[in-house]
Amino acid sequence: MSTEHSQPWALYGGAGFIGQHLALSILQRFPQDGVHLLDLQAPGAISWKAPLQQYLGTPRLELHQCDVRDLASLRQHAAPFKVMVNLAAIHREPGHRAAEYFATNVAGAENICTLADEVGCRELLFTSSISVYGLHDQGVDEDTTPQPRTPYGQSKLQAEQVQRDWAQRSGGRLAIIRPGVVFGSGEDGNVTRLVREMLKRQRPIRIQPDQVKAGIYIQELVDVVHWLRQQALAANEVQLINGVSHESLSFNAYGRTLGRIRELPNAPLVVPGRALDWATALMGPLAGLFPSGARFHPQRLRKLLRANDIRPTALNRMGYPFHWPLQRALADWLEKGL
Repeated sequence: MSTEHSQPWALYGGAGFIGQHLALSILQRFPQDGVHLLDLQAPGAISWKAPLQQYLGTPRLELHQCDVRDLASLRQHAAPFKVMVNLAAIHREPGHRAAEYFATNVAGAENICTLADEVGCRELLFTSSISVYGLHDQGVDEDTTPQPRTPYGQSKLQAEQVQRDWAQRSGGRLAIIRPGVVFGSGEDGNVTRLVREMLKRQRPIRIQPDQVKAGIYIQELVDVVHWLRQQALAANEVQLINGVSHESLSFNAYGRTLGRIRELPNAPLVVPGRALDWATALMGPLAGLFPSGARFHPQRLRKLLRANDIRPTALNRMGYPFHWPLQRALADWLEKGL
């Protein structure tokens, strides 16, 4: 370990959107802490989504290429880590065979737990997914029994149990966060595309009927991580929280809020949900012909139309002070750049 600071954090899958923003927050908040970004991507291939370049070449930020599916690969970059954060996952749907989700998400969790024991790390943080809840017709929270319907959701739930088992046998500290749709600078997902389209058209876009879409601003998610670490735990207690906003976000909430911030004309472009239903039905039989990354893949259109009402009951119960309501989050995001 080349860092001259205190024991570093290890962020597996750290070159991604959440990992880079979490790394930046650690380096900014804890001057004595270093960060190891460990990722399947080679360091030279990383697309920077957070301004970490200022730390490159310093002892505080180290970049390593490794594969969580390969324990030997992880051991090559082992150190007495302070915290190990498991962000590594195969997550794109569609795009992978079922076995691939389990090979990375479950076996990767097993290898990270093994390494934690070997290096003496007693704190893990795992980003799971709200997909563990499966389909639902009403609001769900951490007390809801998970019923994942996809290989991705099933693999994430199994990975949660792997890390629960580690915490039970080691007495280590474990936090499991199930994030909703995370948006912010560098994300380049559905929310980014929506906001860019509205800015381009200079008018809000609305879908009728509207659907709840549980989400969270990246800065709020980072705040949640650091706040959780400050909370006292009972013996063998595991922190399980839904990483979603305290506001009931929906597709149309982004348009209304952006309209207020940018003073857009009150003449939204209305997209009937029924038209999207028809398009999805017509495209469904041809789904296999669409590239996995296609912008208008039938599976992505179906997700757009599906309600995702996930609630942060555990955070509310714990008294977490939410800092980033949607209007503040969007204004901050626009200022930093999409």
